[in-house]
Amino acid sequence: MRLFTAICFDEETKTALFAAENFAKNFSEGNFSEKENLHLTLVFIGETERTEEIKSALSEIEFPAFGFRISGTGTFEKGIFWAGTEENQNLEKLRKEVFEKLKGLGFELEEREFVPHITLARKFKPGENFSFEEAGKFLPEKAVFPNRISLMKSERIDGVLKYTEIYSKKLL
Repeated sequence: MRLFTAICFDEETKTALFAAENFAKNFSEGNFSEKENLHLTLVFIGETERTEEIKSALSEIEFPAFGFRISGTGTFEKGIFWAGTEENQNLEKLRKEVFEKLKGLGFELEEREFVPHITLARKFKPGENFSFEEAGKFLPEKAVFPNRISLMKSERIDGVLKYTEIYSKKLL
């Protein structure tokens, strides 16, 4: 199974993110994310069948609920179009705690810098009339308050990428 940990969003937040994505679709090309798949990855785990160990490790995390703001859009190399977040120490601390728990289980995790973002499209090619600033105007105006950490499974079903929550740990 291909697994990752994430913060999932409520319907209102996903609707705003999807509006930014739909704006981009009008002026660009790419493989755009399905609305139900929109999330913020904390730690990518990869292929494993060790779900029970991961669930056990996540169940030990005691982290207070907090809010953060989604802000701005941009691209990474390889054509990833994303919505970003304002800097947030709690988000970084939560990611570090999840990372350390999984690393402690012996998972080989990428050691790169954590850049919190929500992937809106892959293989993104902005058209000449596309504006990152205009796309950003569709993002949620109020802070997001996640209530759980989710263990997600990634799979292709009939050629469509689908993310399914298989476990969640409530934030305090």
